[in-house]
Amino acid sequence: MALEQHFRAVGEQLNQAKQDASSVRADVSQIGSELGQLVRLEGLLAKAEMNEAKAAATKASGFGLTAVLLGTMALLFLFLTIMFALDTALPLWAAALVTMAISLLLTVSVGGMAMSQAKRFSPLPKRFISSVSEDVQWAKTQMQSISK
Repeated sequence: MALEQHFRAVGEQLNQAKQDASSVRADVSQIGSELGQLVRLEGLLAKAEMNEAKAAATKASGFGLTAVLLGTMALLFLFLTIMFALDTALPLWAAALVTMAISLLLTVSVGGMAMSQAKRFSPLPKRFISSVSEDVQWAKTQMQSISK
């Protein structure tokens, strides 16, 4: 009789363990499904963010190219004006040399500013990376809570 009760208790424990394993399996399956959906959504976020950046860069480069062309023409005429104004006080070759030196000085300083701005540029989708990091942390927390 005691042996029968012992076997019955062991059988009940096995059934409980099967139910617990089934519950854990269902939880893991649900987390896997949610994680898959989350990864798809994160991919869409990254794609949208990259498209936004691409559109802004394309627009900026179009305007920038136009500004560069117009600015180049304006600078050419400005330097010609400076050179001919200096020609009234200096020989033409000296006026051209002074004008070229001013042009070179401006080119170096603007080039330095351009390099400074280029160092700030990052093609990485920062919001996407941040969101994925949060999702990975969430998934780790979920897995730890299931294993307890």
